[in-house]
Parts: sequence; structure tokens; C-alpha cells
Amino acid sequence: MQRFLSIALALCVGLTLSLDASAKRFGGGKSSGSAPIHQTRQATPTTPAAAPTAPGRAPAAASGASRWLGPLAGLAAGGLLASMFMGDGFQGMQIMDFLIMGLIAFLVFRFIAARRRQQQPQMAAPAAAAAPVIKAPAWFNEQSFLAAAQSHFQSLQQHWDANEMDKIAEFVTPQMLEFLKRERAELGDGFQATYIDNLEVQLDGVDDRADRTDATLTFRGVSKTSRFDQGEVFSESWHMVRAQGENQPWLVAGIRQNG
Repeated sequence: MQRFLSIALALCVGLTLSLDASAKRFGGGKSSGSAPIHQTRQATPTTPAAAPTAPGRAPAAASGASRWLGPLAGLAAGGLLASMFMGDGFQGMQIMDFLIMGLIAFLVFRFIAARRRQQQPQMAAPAAAAAPVIKAPAWFNEQSFLAAAQSHFQSLQQHWDANEMDKIAEFVTPQMLEFLKRERAELGDGFQATYIDNLEVQLDGVDDRADRTDATLTFRGVSKTSRFDQGEVFSESWHMVRAQGENQPWLVAGIRQNG
């Protein structure tokens, strides 16, 4: 009976980890609010030329193994958790059990490494030739601004996952907050999990005006719903505004999805 419960728990936990969740990153992955006023410096990734195919030989079919490695990773983790929950540690496990677990771990690491190699050329695509338009006030410090922006991106995602709209209100304009409240309500009141990997930020432009300062930031990264998820590459630009005066905060006034 105890072994049956362990297997059942392993299956439940594994399937939970391997299925795609409905979680969405901050803003729901949509364009909203006032559009950024600067053009995003983003080039289309170049596609490497395909290797020539030998005459009379069909191209090799893509392996379907990658479709199963995610669920296998979840099942492996579920098995370990089940063993811990049942309180028997690794008692009763045979040498074949360890060999199977080792094989699954090896396949999972191969799968993750392959996915990262595929994503790196996209993430490392060179910026377009157009230089950013920087008409910044004297007090503006680009490096500090970019560092704070990267930190705020992660903080906003955490508040979004926890449905902490009162804390999000400190980072966005009132108009943007109303949109975000509606988007978050569609996801339900519960906590969701979102992981952002390989986050990069670039400054596309700054304009100092009579009543405010406008800036455009572009964020690129990989959004995941679990550590075993291969993730979704994204690129989005934020319209940032700051009222004139000392100690005024930068606020998100709009988000634009870049394809």
C-alpha cells in the first residue's frame, strides 16, 4: 500500500510540474498604456544556413525525444518528493532504480543545455545600427538607471505573481494600474509562479521635457512557468515617465510587445 501511494504521489507531482501552466508575466504579455516614444533597437536574428544534404538522402527527421524530457523531469522530481513525503528516504530502492534515475537526470541536463544553446543566438542578436536618442537632464545616470530597471522588472513580476496590486501601484501610472488590475483579475486571486531567465535591458532613448522626462527601455529574456519549462523568449519595451522635481520616481506608463 505504501509503495502504491508513493507511485501515485510521484505521478501527481510529476504531471503537475510537467504540464504548461496558465501563468503569465507582468502585464499579461500584452501591449498597453501609452506607447514608448523611441524606436526599439532590435535586429532580426539571422538564420544560419542549413548544411547541404547528400544526394538521394532525405534530411534527418527531428527527434521527438525533447517532447518527453519535460514530463520525465517532472516525474523524476516527483519520485524524489514522494520518497521524502513517505518518510522512508531511499530504503528499499534497488540498483536499477538508481540507474533509471541517473539516466533521467542525464537526459534532463542534456535537454536543458540544448534549449539554452538554441536560445543564446536569439538573445545575443546584435542591436540595429540606429543609436539611442539621449536627450537626458544633467542628473541622469544611465548605468544606475539600467541597474534599477532590471531590479524593478523582477520586483514587479514577483508582486504580479502574488497579486500585490498595492505594491505595483508604487511603480506604475494610475492609468496603467487600472489596466493591470483587470488583467490580473482574469488570472484569479491565487499565487502564480513565473521565472525570468537571461534578463537583459537596454536604453533606447531619453527625452527631457518641460513637465517630465520620458525614457524607453527594452527588456529581453525567457519567461518560464516552472524550472522544467523550456520557456518563451520575449522582447518588450516600457515607456517610463518621471515628473520634474527632486526625488520623483520613475513610473511605467506603457508596455509594447516587440513581435
